[in-house]
Order: sequence, then structure tokens, then C-alpha cells
Amino acid sequence: MASLVAGTGVGIQTVTVALFIRDRVDSDQRALAIAAALVAQTLPGALVALIGGTIADRVERSRILVRTYAISAAVAAFYVLLSGLDVRVIWPVFLLASLVGAAAAFTNPARQSMLPQLVTPSQLGNGVIFGTMGFMATLQFLGPSIAGLVVDARGLTTAFCLEVVLLCVGAALFSRVRTPVPEPTGGTVVADLLEGLRYARREPAILGLLLLGSVIGVVFIGPFSVTVPIMVPDVFGASDKWVGLLWGCFGAGVLTGSLLLTLQPLPRRGLAVCLTIVVGGVLQLLYGRTEQLGLAAGLQLLSGLNASVFMNYVVTLLQENTEPRMMGRVMSMYTLSFFASMPIGYAQSGLVTGAFGPQASLVASGAAAVAIGLACAILMRRVRELR
Repeated sequence: MASLVAGTGVGIQTVTVALFIRDRVDSDQRALAIAAALVAQTLPGALVALIGGTIADRVERSRILVRTYAISAAVAAFYVLLSGLDVRVIWPVFLLASLVGAAAAFTNPARQSMLPQLVTPSQLGNGVIFGTMGFMATLQFLGPSIAGLVVDARGLTTAFCLEVVLLCVGAALFSRVRTPVPEPTGGTVVADLLEGLRYARREPAILGLLLLGSVIGVVFIGPFSVTVPIMVPDVFGASDKWVGLLWGCFGAGVLTGSLLLTLQPLPRRGLAVCLTIVVGGVLQLLYGRTEQLGLAAGLQLLSGLNASVFMNYVVTLLQENTEPRMMGRVMSMYTLSFFASMPIGYAQSGLVTGAFGPQASLVASGAAAVAIGLACAILMRRVRELR
């Protein structure tokens, strides 16, 4: 329940902040401005992600989550003021985005490493999947869809208000989850962090999975996030609600795919993870080439189905192959792989979109994904062999 509510609140912000920026800059600056805000949100997280995981191995996870979601709620309340007063400058967005990104660097390792403390080893695989359905589906389906509809019907300020409420409720619900207090490691934060890095370096399968995580931000998350607020009015000729609904179609695919994986697991999960990058690249190529809104929505649904395999199996394989005392640190490295790669994805997509248009950015990133996915499937033997 906590993940459902908090994920919906965070999902609303993926739409509202982009629309806030888009409506306050010149048309030829939209892509770069949105990309810059996304970089501002992810870069601080990249700088402190490993510390976030180290803290997760030292402090009760629910305490971390309550505090970080409270920070996110306070940031959303500031957006209510900016939107309600119709502030036309965008520089405050970069400061607020940095706060949210820094908080997320502590949120993600704590939330992901909490699960093995709540379920038995035999339940872990489906536990990860239901966790993905609870958080990622709301983050990328319910939240964005609600945001698009609320913005279209009631305006941007109302959507920001709803986000504040949901994040506050999410923090309150996480306070009701009780997990064991980690045993003291006897070392300093820096010593624990270095121990985690050495551990990951010694494990080829874990290192390979972490490297795969870094690909997603560059070729998928970055290009889609930057281009969707521009594609909807300029290419599809649709209203702003479709910015949220296209995110929602992707999230619906994640939700459906996750449910199917609980019913019919795939036999070679390591190989499947590598191949999802290839399939995702092909789907992005097609999405970048279409000008039909219905087809674009269908492609995003298929992309979500494909992404559900990656999201669920990378996390499951990491947790199954990691020592419990290292769980927070390894999951923070996975968070870092996203945080460090997304600014690159946002920046490259912003530059390519500004120079050649959003469709060119999507096509180029899709082609790169196909090449990278094939190389990973061939070269990452230890990952490929994971069952």
C-alpha cells in the first residue's frame, strides 16, 4: 500500500514538472530546458547513491523512507506555490529537482533492500515482481495517467496539490512497516562503502547486472522523458493529457508483464535480461518513426511489457546472488547505475532533439540500444548463464 501511494505521487511529478517547464520557455528551448531539469534531479542522486545504500545497511529502512518521502512532499508543496502564483521563471525547478534527486538516492536502496527482510527466500522472486507492480506500475502508469487527466481538467496547480497529499500518505504508510534494525558493522560509513565496492568487483555476475542497469538511462529513460512533452503536441497533435497517458501506456505494460511473470516465469533470466535491451531498441525505433497516436500508445504498451522482464529479473537476480549484509550497498550500486546514466541520456537527447527533432533522437537511441543489447548478450557470459 505504501508503494502504491508513494509511487503514484512520484509518477504525477514526472508529468507536472515537465509541463511546468515547457509552458515557460521558448519553443526552441523546450527540449534543453526539460533535459536540464532532469539532469539536475538525477546528478545529485548519482553523487550520494552509494552513501544511501551504506546508510540502508546501518539504519532501519522504514525510518529512511519516511524522511525521504516527507522531503519530496515538501518540495511538491513548493511547486504548488510556484504554479498557483504563476511564476514564470524556471530556475527554482533546478534547486527543487536536486533535492528530490538527493532524497531518492536514499529512498531506492532502502525500499529495494527491505523486501528480503519481509519474505522468505522462496517468495523473493514473486515478491520482487509484486513490488514492481506496486511501485513501478503506479510510478509509470497510474501516476502519470492521473496527472495528465487532472492537468487537462483542473490545471497544473491541482495536480501538484494531489502529489503533496499522496507523498504525505505514502510516508505515513511506510512508518507502519517494521523491519529489523541492521546489526552494527563496526566500521565507518566510508569503510562500509569501500567494502561494498570490493564485493561487487569480485562478483562478475553482479558487476555485469549493474553495468546493464546503466544502459537503460542512456538509451531509454532519457530519450523518452525528454521527448514525450514535445512529441504529443508537435508530432501527434494531441492535448496535454496524452503526455501522461503515453507514460501510462508504458506503465500498463509493466503492470501486465509483471503479472504474467508471476504466472509463467522465464527459464533463462540472465539471457532474457540482455535480450530485452535489443527488443526495447526495436520498439523505440518504431515509436520514433510513427506519427499516429494510437500506434504510439500501442508501442509504449509493448515497451512496458518488455521492460517488465528487465525491471523484475535484474532486481531478483541481484538479490538472489548478494549476501544479506551487503544488500543495501549492492542495491545502491544498482540505483547509481540509473542515476549516473540518466543525466547522460537526458543531455544527449536534449541536444539531439534540439538540433534534429524528437523523432531523430528516439531513432538514434533505439539503434544504439539494439547494438548494445546484442553485444551484451554475446559478451556477458556470467550474466547470460544466470537461471
